[in-house]
Amino acid sequence: MKPSVGRAGSVMWKISLTALPLAVAFLAMSAIVYSVGRHPLTIFSGMIRNGVGSLLGLTQSVTLMIPLLLCALAVAIPARVGLFNIGGEGQFHIGAIAATAIALHVGTLPRIVVVPLMCATAALAGGMWSALPGWLRARLGVSEVLVGLMGNYIGILLVGYLVHGPWKDPSALGWPYSAAFPPSATLPTIGTTYIHIGLLFAIIIAAAALWVIRSTTWGFSSRLIQANPATARYAGVPLIQYVIAAMLVGGAVAGLAGLGEVSVVQGRLRPDMSPGFGYAGFLIAWLSRNNFAAIVPVAFAVSALYVGADALQLTAGLPSSTVDVVAGLVFFAVFLARTIAAPTWEGADA
Repeated sequence: MKPSVGRAGSVMWKISLTALPLAVAFLAMSAIVYSVGRHPLTIFSGMIRNGVGSLLGLTQSVTLMIPLLLCALAVAIPARVGLFNIGGEGQFHIGAIAATAIALHVGTLPRIVVVPLMCATAALAGGMWSALPGWLRARLGVSEVLVGLMGNYIGILLVGYLVHGPWKDPSALGWPYSAAFPPSATLPTIGTTYIHIGLLFAIIIAAAALWVIRSTTWGFSSRLIQANPATARYAGVPLIQYVIAAMLVGGAVAGLAGLGEVSVVQGRLRPDMSPGFGYAGFLIAWLSRNNFAAIVPVAFAVSALYVGADALQLTAGLPSSTVDVVAGLVFFAVFLARTIAAPTWEGADA
């Protein structure tokens, strides 16, 4: 008779499956660092110090965490009904465009009016942009992945058109960006930092999603759709409504990410405002297994990794691609471990 390891043993096994590939990834990175004449311990201690070991590094990590977490939630919410929202990058840009429209045209109104209007407009625009691939998937069976990818390019190109054309700041000396947002169109922040109210939005959304998926009929039906759509349809679950609603909510969250970036961090609409937040959010959601309880710490860990590795350009003279190499090794190592131990990782936790 096969002995049972119990829940604690299963948790420890899952932790080891994640810790071991991470160790292998950092060993591989150590070899790369050593090959260019740097001491690995010095480099890794510098990454930790730059990412979370100082007030400045911690502030930068939390600031970067906000769009990453929101874009990850934009992926995880539709994933709970079996959908792949790969269009977070486009939804991010559409949300930023919608927020910019409010800032440029009604920014003279009081802040108490402008900020809620920007939030609602950015969320609605991102949600509608995402609802389209959801509707096409539900009604016509069109892949939401392909439509979402095409939506990414359209959203990015729309930003380029606007900042080179009708919204171009005439005082920008030829640079392609919009006029600066007025103070009334800036989200509330913590002191003089770039940590804005979007962090609170993200945490509330993650907590609400966790409650819904665990404690409501909607959550039960979503889990049923994810596990077996045919059974869900037989049980009377309205699949079309669930698919469209999940994609709409996911897109709305990504739209809020665009709002925060354009309102606080950039202060204006510009074509290079996202280094790929939508795609990074997809990886964070995957790393956390679309688990709403895990997605917050995973997003923070990834943001600290990016901030710490990026600072190595100044502290250690390493190229800017270092951050991509480190992140790529970590993602690949975890992917390899989960592929090898697929039965252990079957199913996503709430």
